Amino acid sequence: MANNRDEFPQKIKDLLGNRVGWRCSNPDCRKPTRGANDDPQEITNIGVASHICTATIGGPRYDPQMSPEERKSAENGIWLCQSCSKLIDDDIIRYNVDLLYIWKENAERLAIAELQSASPVSTNNKDKVLLRFYVQCFDRPAFQDRISQEGRIEDFDQAIEDTIIALNTGVLRTQDGVIIKQSEGKSAIINHAWREKLNTITDMLVALRKRLKIAKDENLYSTYGKGEVMYCFYDQELETWFDLTREEIIKILSSICQEAGISGLHFPRLPYRW
Repeated sequence: MANNRDEFPQKIKDLLGNRVGWRCSNPDCRKPTRGANDDPQEITNIGVASHICTATIGGPRYDPQMSPEERKSAENGIWLCQSCSKLIDDDIIRYNVDLLYIWKENAERLAIAELQSASPVSTNNKDKVLLRFYVQCFDRPAFQDRISQEGRIEDFDQAIEDTIIALNTGVLRTQDGVIIKQSEGKSAIINHAWREKLNTITDMLVALRKRLKIAKDENLYSTYGKGEVMYCFYDQELETWFDLTREEIIKILSSICQEAGISGLHFPRLPYRW
């Protein structure tokens, strides 16, 4: 029987695993997937080169516009443990294409950060003081409410911009521009891995503002409700992307805090509307 799957060549599988240090790319997992075997001539591998857009017609996240070569390219692959590989295919609404690309990019950046860091954990007190300041910068409704529950989109955009400024310069200000606290920007962080993660967070914040501007320019959302303004996105995948991206940002920040032994934040997981 002919195999109609656009499978990854072995060199692509090896590339995907190597680029994330053979760790699962799911930020909630990060499990090592390759190690020693009792047989001294063998290794144990529990990792899978998973397709972001499926290799077969009718499979999870199938994209009919992709060519066979595109489906089996590294760009369409993500390295996961066996459990997470099954997880993303069992719930394709939550684990959509946009989220998997976020996972992939972050996992690769974290792998770079781990190589650059002399130590996985810094005990430098100055770093911990700065991290507590950055956590305070994210302790605002823009990182606690679903996008559909935001008061004014303009205020949401301003909150994201203020957070970017705080990370880059160490200046935290109110919505009216009043400086409420000053510290140092993320370039002052000594731990290379933590600084790289903060750079990733900043890139994701910039992406949020860019997508928000596109949504505004193309009239992709409307307001409804009396008194408390609510937002309805015509593109529900876009609405979910806003929520999942902020959730991933908080996860990355919380992972730094966990390594530093300080309190982080939690982005509430609420049911998605479809």
